[in-house]
Amino acid sequence: MAHILVVDDSAMVRRYHAYILTSLGYDVEESEDGVLALETLLQGDHVLIITDINMPRMDGFRFIAEVRDMPAHRHTPIIIVTTQDHAVDAARGLELGANVYVVKPTEPEKLVHWVRRLLPGTGGEEA
Repeated sequence: MAHILVVDDSAMVRRYHAYILTSLGYDVEESEDGVLALETLLQGDHVLIITDINMPRMDGFRFIAEVRDMPAHRHTPIIIVTTQDHAVDAARGLELGANVYVVKPTEPEKLVHWVRRLLPGTGGEEA
């Protein structure tokens, strides 16, 4: 089963994304900030990361940069899901190594589309 890490300081957003992803057959772990998420990545075999930008202790931009410095996750797909609807933020996130930039509120269909596109053949094909 493919493991996905959801990183967001809002428990409600994490649960929402986890619900969508588990209904597709993915195993989901949650972290409330970038510091905890980095610790989680060291202990697992995550195939995709979904992260917010605005978080305490370590924002999403720094988190993405740290992930890209980890040999095991240099190429792990990253989806940014954030309320920041500015082209400069999207450009920065993509330059740091994110694959997709999505603005909240997240429509389930959009999240499913990007997960399936980034992880073909890992689950959720029938959902």
